[in-house]
This record gives sequence, structure tokens and C-alpha cells, in this order.
Amino acid sequence: QQNAQQMHHHQQQQQHHHQQNHYQNQNHHGGNRHNNHNNHHGGGGGHGHGMGNDYGGGPDGDAEQITESETLALDYLTEVIAELYDNPGMFENIQRKLKATFVEFRGNNFVLSNAVEMIFEQSIKEQNFRYMGARLCQLLDSLDDSPSSVLRQLLSMKMEHQQSELLIYLQQEQIKVRGTTLFLAELYMQLRKPHDKRNGEIAMRITSAAKILLSKEGPENIKCVCQCLKLCGFELERDRREDLMSILAQLGRLEGSIDNSTGRFVRSVLELQQKSWGRSEEVVPQANQSLSDSACDEFNDSPVFYGPDGSIMTEEENEFLDMAAPVTFEEFDDDEDPDELVDDENMDMEIKMAFKDFVAHTKNRQQPPY
Repeated sequence: QQNAQQMHHHQQQQQHHHQQNHYQNQNHHGGNRHNNHNNHHGGGGGHGHGMGNDYGGGPDGDAEQITESETLALDYLTEVIAELYDNPGMFENIQRKLKATFVEFRGNNFVLSNAVEMIFEQSIKEQNFRYMGARLCQLLDSLDDSPSSVLRQLLSMKMEHQQSELLIYLQQEQIKVRGTTLFLAELYMQLRKPHDKRNGEIAMRITSAAKILLSKEGPENIKCVCQCLKLCGFELERDRREDLMSILAQLGRLEGSIDNSTGRFVRSVLELQQKSWGRSEEVVPQANQSLSDSACDEFNDSPVFYGPDGSIMTEEENEFLDMAAPVTFEEFDDDEDPDELVDDENMDMEIKMAFKDFVAHTKNRQQPPY
């Protein structure tokens, strides 16, 4: 109930801020236009500073006022953020309308800069929203796949601005540095595409944030870096191998001087890297990777799932579950019986039997891994 009240307050504040500032001079939208919003929430401000001369306020370059359709789009995004915070499973239901709402604004600096601010702020502050926030950014990014799209430029500038503030946050608000690091990791996983130069840029922001965290030692900061590497270490090793190895070396040096719980976490990450991050293929740094590898990149870069017998599930098994199983966002503890994933009460009996037959058939076709 408290979270719901906080979210309602956040929603009212968001609507108030972007409506309250609609009629300020567009030349200052990168700084002054967001000042009220950022001073209230403590978020990073001025992400579009200096861009006021490059873009107009609306699709026609109107520098004086925002249109009603722009207001409605931002209001709708505010509602979506509130809805997904409480019900992340609703993403599949809202994504079509969200795309339809924002497609006309894919070149609109004002709408997209507000959208980026809203998503970043909520994602950094609320750990349960980070995955959803990254998916929202990916959805908006998909509306214009040009390397020079407005959203790409805004995301790049926002990440640059966030990094410039991390050292300030580190002194008194380390939780913001941790939140930023983990959200960047989620964003990286959602936006990463084969042979996209942006991969290296986001990877650099992540490794820089991780190094800043480790500069102020403490169990929470170390655990945050470990959590980040468990999420995207495989990809970081491809895109920023030297930086990643430097971070791992620092974690290795810290392992013997920290508490047992944190030390075990560090050890698990170091061992995971030795095992190619749990992937079936070796890590190949992106600079040395041939274009012929691109066909398998999409699956290789996906999360690894394990079946009831503890072995890595094949691509075919993953596709079967994607088609047959209901969409859920529940998390399972490591101690739970893996069979419960197949014996989900929400799964149709015919699907259960078909999947078990499918797994058995697949295992019979495969050679033993050792």
C-alpha cells in the first residue's frame, strides 16, 4: 500500500512537472525546463543541455509551446510506468499502444527527453522496475533504427551526464551509483545488437560505474558490481575485455579482505568468468569476431536457462516454452525444485506432456556433453 501511495504521488508529480513547464522557453529545455522535476526528485538534470538550438519543441520546430498530443503522450507514459511498476506482466498488453502513441514523436526532442528522464529516474530509484525500464527504452529505440536517431543521441547524452554525477553521488548517495550501474546493465542487455558500435559505449559506461563503486570499498558496492557482472559479464568481456579484466582483478584482490558472504559472491563471479559465464561457447572479443558469427549472435547473447536435469536448455527447448508457456515474471529461488517449472499449475496438461516428450526426444538426439 505504501508503494502504491508513493507511486501515485510520483505519477502526480510527473504530470505536474512536464505540464507545468510546457510553456517555458524552448531554448532552455535542456536545463531550466527540467529543473523543478530534478530538484524535487534528486535526479540528474540538464541531460539535453545545449541541444535547444538543435531541435525544436515540437515536430514543426515550435519553440513556444507543447502540443496537446505531446502532453497526452507523456501522460500516457506516466500511466504506463505506474502500471508496469505494479504489474510488470502487463508489458505485452501495453506495448502495441505505446508504440502507436510514440511513433509520431520518434524525432521529437522534447517528448523523448522527458521520456528518458522519467524512465531513468524510476529505474535508478526502484530495483523492481529496472528490467521494465530497460524494455521501455528498447521499445522507444525500436521506433527509429537510424544510428543518428534522436533517442540514441538523448540516451548517449543522458548516460554521459549520469556518469559525470556518479562521483558526486558516491560521497553521500552511494545507493544511486548502485542503482545507475544495475540499470545500465539492464539497458545494455536490451539494446545490445551484433556489431553495433553503441555496444562499446554502453559497456564503457558500465565498467566506469563499476570502477567508481569499487573505489569506495564496502560490501554493498562490491555485491552490486558482482550482480552487474553476473547479468552482463559475458557481453562486457566481448565489448570491453580490458576494462572487465581490470575489474575482475580488483575483485580478486579484495576477496581475502572482505566478509565471508561477500567473499563467496566474489568467488562465484570469478569462477563464472573462468567457465565462459556459463555459456556453451568461448568468449570472443567483438573486435576479433568475424561477421560470419552474426547469425548465431542473437541466441548466444540471450540468457542461459537450465532444464530439470541441470543441463543448459537448447534453443529449440527455449522456443518451445516461449510458444507454449504463459508469460510470467515470477522469480524462482535456487533452492526450489526445477521440476516445478514444468509442473506449473497454470500450464495446460497437454503442454506439460508435450514438453516432457519434447525434452526426452531432444536428449535422445544429443551426444553426451562429456
